[in-house]
Amino acid sequence: RNRKLPKSTGQPYEVVLKGDTDSIVTKILTEEVPALPQPEPLCRLIQVKKGKIHDSYLLVRTRIVVNIPAAEFSVRLSRNENASPQTVIRISARSLQQLREKLNPEKLRQLVDETELEHLASIISTNPSKQNREMQQLVKKNFGISMIIPAEMQASKKAKNFIWISNNASSGMKNLLVMKVKSEERRVKNSDAFSPQEKQQIDSILRTNMPGETDSMYMIIPVLSEKGLWEMKGDAMGGPYVMRRIRLRKTGDEIIIIGFVYAPEMKKKILIKQLEAAISTIK
Repeated sequence: RNRKLPKSTGQPYEVVLKGDTDSIVTKILTEEVPALPQPEPLCRLIQVKKGKIHDSYLLVRTRIVVNIPAAEFSVRLSRNENASPQTVIRISARSLQQLREKLNPEKLRQLVDETELEHLASIISTNPSKQNREMQQLVKKNFGISMIIPAEMQASKKAKNFIWISNNASSGMKNLLVMKVKSEERRVKNSDAFSPQEKQQIDSILRTNMPGETDSMYMIIPVLSEKGLWEMKGDAMGGPYVMRRIRLRKTGDEIIIIGFVYAPEMKKKILIKQLEAAISTIK
């Protein structure tokens, strides 16, 4: 469209939901986010009755419209209808029964999650003042990857094949770990599973570089996966993490990027999603 659109509104993971009379979509979008220590719903919903939407809701970044009855089942996506950036998802069905049978809950949650992650990433990627250029250059120099790092993450620690970057906050502590490990050929083609050798290397790097208050305390990740929970061995500390792996074609080694949160006094969904968004900017 040629006309200039107003800037969209809404907090992260805030969704305007219109016409969900039987709460089918509501239940899908308020399911708990996996790999968090406490229950937190994926979305905060603003419920609107059919035909009653207020003008201010038209500007919200993510909107979902449920239309029943309709000629056929469909899920249609459009961008920037009333504001920018904006995603509008229109779900149509002949009946409530068809909506229950045809709507894919996992795909709907994934679509909303990806939309919100794109927004969180754009906050830092389109605004140089919100980026820590020094840390970005350090990561690029040592690991050969480009990643946008939030300006608030000023504290750092560097060792061989390892960098720890943190906002070092007393409340809502966010951290990024970047490390390189030697990788062996996987026995199962295209398997995402870590080999025992890789797991041992990561455990060793964490034990050496992420100690607790005493020598017997150190960070561990019991189960390595894209998302999960980390712990502090010998202490009650812990929280959520997200992980990305990049295999280097020339050497076969892997770059492991881990974002993790320590915030026992507060909810953690948005904090870990902000780190996930930063990791999504990797090139």
